[in-house]
Amino acid sequence: MINEERIRELVEQHIRGTDIFLVDVAVKAGNAIRIHVDTPEGISIDACVQISRFLNEELDRDVEDYALEVSSPGLGSPFRVKQQYEKNLGRSIDVLFTDGTRITGKLEAVSDDELVLQVKGDTQTIIMEEIKTAKAIISFN
Repeated sequence: MINEERIRELVEQHIRGTDIFLVDVAVKAGNAIRIHVDTPEGISIDACVQISRFLNEELDRDVEDYALEVSSPGLGSPFRVKQQYEKNLGRSIDVLFTDGTRITGKLEAVSDDELVLQVKGDTQTIIMEEIKTAKAIISFN
């Protein structure tokens, strides 16, 4: 079976030196491989196709058959990596804490350990370890 670590290594090798960042890799039963990548400006279809072609060259279908999907995480997907928070600086995000409470605010800053939200005129610092999920709030103004 194809493993996530090997796929992650291959993708990171391919995107090294670019503005593309790896969000998530999943390998499901039957070798269904799903890869989410992004850039600060949003990933293009062409970039996803290039990653897919690279992986098809590196993996051997004669040894193990697989299904491959390379795409962006999608608008409503929870953040998984720091770069997604950075991409959404200045935007409203919804944060669900590990204790079940939820807040919404404008993302002002992010570091490895915490983020800063502007919530109803107040600044709140949130420790990353306390976050269960966070995602951008999509508004069509």
